[in-house]
Amino acid sequence: MSTQAAPLAIAQVVARNIVPLAGILFLGWPASNVLIVYFADTMLTLGVIFAGVLRKFAPPIEDDGWAARVNGEAGMVGGGVFLMVVVAVPLGLPVLFMMGGDLSARELLADHSLRAGLAWQCIAASWSYFELYRALRFATPEQLQLKRRFALVLLRWMALVMVAYLGVGFFAGPFAALVFVAIYVGVSIWAELAPDRFLRAIPGGAGNAMTMTVDSGVAPGNRKRGDRRRRG
Repeated sequence: MSTQAAPLAIAQVVARNIVPLAGILFLGWPASNVLIVYFADTMLTLGVIFAGVLRKFAPPIEDDGWAARVNGEAGMVGGGVFLMVVVAVPLGLPVLFMMGGDLSARELLADHSLRAGLAWQCIAASWSYFELYRALRFATPEQLQLKRRFALVLLRWMALVMVAYLGVGFFAGPFAALVFVAIYVGVSIWAELAPDRFLRAIPGGAGNAMTMTVDSGVAPGNRKRGDRRRRG
């Protein structure tokens, strides 16, 4: 979204992102559950992108019948899930710090609301993969800006990881999960309203930001050509 977005669009982005925070503060939603759902959403989104890229660069053979096609598609999805798990292990460990060291897997799995939230994330991810599958039939990953989308999703979570390793979770104690949910909400709003500034601010993200001038929104090369035409 452009940094010069309309006020209504800005309000919609802010309202959509603060709903979980409002649910924690006013409806008694467990902050730890919201944080885990955020993590699941991040990993599933990365898994969808992994599967889409695998399918584009190593498409299943379509001339060997429907069984071979189904097997090939399952392989793409399985590859995306495998890569997602590989990434989830190092990125999931900091969740312990984000909860102030208080993380009981048994209690979390016994929570019906958390299971429902995770199930919904899986359904949403399946639909997202279907949409990406259709889009890749007519466009390349470059045209769909998958690398940029990947960076925005990954670095949004990495911002929390960097804060977690500063020890903020332990200092916040029982309010640790709430603090990190609030941080994630703020980072998400920033990433949606000013994605290029967000990418430039987070280490490793600058290469995925669009090279646009701040004052005019015109690419440097185009601006120079425009200047030469005016002088001419």
